[in-house]
Amino acid sequence: MTGYRRFTLSLAAVCALVLWLDAPAGLARARAPQGGVHLTPNGYRVPVYGMSRVKARDGTFSNECLRLSNQQIEAARFGRSVSRTMARWSPQATVHAVGDPSKATFRIIYTDAPGQGFNDARDGAARKRALEASMAAWSQVLQGTIPIVIQARMEAPDEDSDLLASAGPVDLVGLEDIAFPTALASQLLGEDVRQELGNEADIEIVFSPDINWDYSVNGAAPPDKVSFVYVTIHEIAHGLGFIDSYVSETGELLNPIPFAYDTFINRGSSRLNLLTDRGAGDIVSDLVSQDLYFAGENAVAASETSIHPLPMVRLYAPDPYEPGSSIAHVDQDTYADFKTGLMTPRDFGSGTDKIDILTLGILADMGYELVPGAITARVNAMTARVKKAARLKK
Repeated sequence: MTGYRRFTLSLAAVCALVLWLDAPAGLARARAPQGGVHLTPNGYRVPVYGMSRVKARDGTFSNECLRLSNQQIEAARFGRSVSRTMARWSPQATVHAVGDPSKATFRIIYTDAPGQGFNDARDGAARKRALEASMAAWSQVLQGTIPIVIQARMEAPDEDSDLLASAGPVDLVGLEDIAFPTALASQLLGEDVRQELGNEADIEIVFSPDINWDYSVNGAAPPDKVSFVYVTIHEIAHGLGFIDSYVSETGELLNPIPFAYDTFINRGSSRLNLLTDRGAGDIVSDLVSQDLYFAGENAVAASETSIHPLPMVRLYAPDPYEPGSSIAHVDQDTYADFKTGLMTPRDFGSGTDKIDILTLGILADMGYELVPGAITARVNAMTARVKKAARLKK
């Protein structure tokens, strides 16, 4: 990596330290509520998202993606660095779509102790098969020249926790005043940024072993079970960078520069009105306005051709603000009943291992290369399903 790039990668960490020490601006950021935030080795504050099993008043359960509390992050030991030695001796798997060298390669490092989690004698093989099927689904739609490395393990949460799984990027880097997860930065630069930073993985994902998981690699999970594959696909999207970094109480960013996802968040859908161009006071209102959209060109194209067309992809921005669910998901009411709801915050279903077109459009705008036709093929497939359903209904 060139000297300029080395400086760029370390700039965010230096700026973060300066802001922390500088008063009053640093103190304002330090005092801002920081629940559910992980400090990466490169000095970025990153929200950690997790799927939980939530019980309603009528006794039914639903899955809901929320930002983890500091206690949950600690209990899951999220952010535990994987040493080179540990990575070398841990079981690994490589997932790559057969017959197309341009498709993304995923390498999984299973970091559980012998006989535990993914190495469990009874369930370990089924768990690995389900996780690798999830990564195969991602490999079918993403292109990339640099392998994306996942560190995966199982960790029992606190006794009172209903956490199913949590995930996030291990680290980010600053490129052109935007923070990119290393999984994406490596693809953009064509070189292994992760190794340059000394990290062994790009994404960390932690599962609870004490869940009635359904390890089937396709099809809907039974009502009393949770689909391991679909939860994994959703959480990996957050690890790939489907995350925002706005502090709801102040309208500020968690870091000196925005995440790639932040740069496309728009107030309203009739014109470009990006949050990155608005003042902090306005952003506080924007985050609970129920009027936020993702304005990237690819996402707009996907939205306009989806089975629920809108000028832009509508984001989840309820009032009051819901930490973890708000902003970093597509709108619940708009997309929950359609095959565009992988990244809704709750009840997104479990009957498919496919990544929907809205998610693909958003990731493409952030900088990921898609397999040619990935969005178009899914639009056509959804249209065919809708027409078929209409014929059957008649």
